[in-house]
Amino acid sequence: MYNPSKIAFQTSIITLLFSAILTLSGCLGITQPSDDDIKSMAAERFDQEYAGLFIASNVVKNNGYKQNDTNYVAELTITGTAQASIDEYAQNILNDKSLSSIEKITNSMTIGLLKITMPEFKAGDQIEFNKNYLFIKTDNGWQLKKELKPEDEL
Repeated sequence: MYNPSKIAFQTSIITLLFSAILTLSGCLGITQPSDDDIKSMAAERFDQEYAGLFIASNVVKNNGYKQNDTNYVAELTITGTAQASIDEYAQNILNDKSLSSIEKITNSMTIGLLKITMPEFKAGDQIEFNKNYLFIKTDNGWQLKKELKPEDEL
């Protein structure tokens, strides 16, 4: 026999249990950053690191693991689309009147390293970068702390 008050009671119990689960999961905390957060923070960091030279056009999370309760490592492949060739980028740096002489020298050394370590490219070319980033859990959620170098991962 159909009993509307019994169905309403069951629905109330289910709603209460669901609310309790959501509340408890909030208390326990999230054990790792979401893939969307990882991708957006990594793209933002990449764009800052290579400002004027590359922009992240795609981020793929290859793997990830917890180092402990507050540290998470994401292994990523970031596809960078070149905004200019290295020579064009170097010319822009040298012609930038807002930069001090020391900043121009520092940037010139960085450009020299890029020329040595990267293949030749021109504006519009895409290059894949393998990056490992450390994310830390803070009071304000997960934050990208730094890029891990091979010596950091031992």
